[in-house]
Amino acid sequence: MIVLGIETSGKVGSVALCDEDELLAAYTFPEGARHARDIMPAIDRVVTEAGVPRADIAAVAVSEGPGSFTGLRVGIACAKTLAYALGWKAVGVPSLEVMAQNVGPGGADGCSATCPVRDARRERVYGTIFEWHGGRWRDTTGVLIAKPDELAARIPDGALIFGSGVGAYPDVFRAGRFQVGDRALAVGRAEAVARLGLARVREGRDVDPMALVPRYYRVTEAEEKLGASDR
Repeated sequence: MIVLGIETSGKVGSVALCDEDELLAAYTFPEGARHARDIMPAIDRVVTEAGVPRADIAAVAVSEGPGSFTGLRVGIACAKTLAYALGWKAVGVPSLEVMAQNVGPGGADGCSATCPVRDARRERVYGTIFEWHGGRWRDTTGVLIAKPDELAARIPDGALIFGSGVGAYPDVFRAGRFQVGDRALAVGRAEAVARLGLARVREGRDVDPMALVPRYYRVTEAEEKLGASDR
């Protein structure tokens, strides 16, 4: 089964085409690129490079959040349009789970837990705690949104942590209690989106394309201010 993966939840976007366990083609947008402008040319590029007719693509998987408000909207809109127009299956994949795939089997130095931490701003962070089990990283908490110290209290000692939230709150997410991973681990990859999406499609977890929505997990700052003014 050939799956197109779309990752636009962070500052660095990418697209990839996978056939089961084989990566057919992938493209990462140049730093500073605009997702809305570059996503369709990037998809055309990987499809052409792979030499795969669009009719042979079975599904599109997209990173659904949490992440960049604009980036998520661009990726989801693109996935919905392609799936609806071309008859592909569609599935969303949690962005923090995508990031966790950057951590090798068993994590760094054999750690059994990892937690990608994304800055949610306004003194909040997103995180999901994964444990290595059965040959893969398994989600044990779902997406958490909390104050930095509250999330840190939930993460097991010795876990590998990484992401923009770690950089934003270094005094909370400090080396010693945790293993602090390289900044490169925080860049989600479309290849991981495609592979995780393939597993979900095989489990029957694909959705109607029009049901795909960005998962923000919190209201925007403008919505928060509007709600406060209505009270």
